[in-house]
Amino acid sequence: MGGIIDFDTTCPWQLYLFSFLHMFGGLFMFIIDVCKLFTGVSCIESEIVMQRIMALSMVYVGGLYCMLTYHNKDKPAKITRLSNMALNAATALLVSVVFIGNQKYGGFEKSWMHVGDMWTALILVFVLASRVTQKNAEWAEISAPIKEGLGANCKTLVLLFTVLNLFKFLALADFIDPSKMMADGFEITAFAAWTWNFIIVLVLESFLAMLFTLLFEDESGQELLVKTIIILTLFAAGAIYSMQQYLSDWMGLNGNALWIRLGVMVAVCLAAIVAGRHTGHSREGYESVGK
Repeated sequence: MGGIIDFDTTCPWQLYLFSFLHMFGGLFMFIIDVCKLFTGVSCIESEIVMQRIMALSMVYVGGLYCMLTYHNKDKPAKITRLSNMALNAATALLVSVVFIGNQKYGGFEKSWMHVGDMWTALILVFVLASRVTQKNAEWAEISAPIKEGLGANCKTLVLLFTVLNLFKFLALADFIDPSKMMADGFEITAFAAWTWNFIIVLVLESFLAMLFTLLFEDESGQELLVKTIIILTLFAAGAIYSMQQYLSDWMGLNGNALWIRLGVMVAVCLAAIVAGRHTGHSREGYESVGK
């Protein structure tokens, strides 16, 4: 050990820290009324929806990075690449906190909250940067050209998810009015609008995790990502069910539509896993899934 914190250890604790802070932050938002921390009053409909989606997005990001970290814990070169993706994500997170602003100086967050969020994001940036700037750090090469190995398998599905996440990020940032998410009669408040912008940053973080999987993972890592998405999708469906009455029909998550979309998503993921195991180029890669 090199002092209180060993920055040279092979254990990817920096990535675990990044993952767990996202997951714990998301779970925390499920059990408290965040609006009371910001405004002193309870959340109304649009704020409840945005808070729940933000909590889901944080758990989603944390889950993706945690599973990828565990899968590659003994592969330093891949851990360096994943740490670099997480560093970019943490930097985006830090910038978003800066733009929230300190309420004391005309911003949105209460002073103690803003200071805490700033330091948390700064620490994430610092520890992840320490990982990728280690002396003699190994950097994984791209596993294979993107077009190579496509077919009825998890790589094709990961490519689809990566592209969809990129378009989702661009659409949420510039082309979708958040008020379209709400049922008639519910308005978007200032807090809901801020939460929407933070959700966009979390979508970018998810995109970076999927991009890493597409570029640097083999069949086993890509299959693991698809399995993780199945679990997170089931979790998301349960969380969304309780707020269906606030959502517009435009979302396609009301009534039975939620369970139909869930069924289709899970079925497509399972089909990709089964087909990939029958047609995969590397049987050894599949046998190591989750190890």
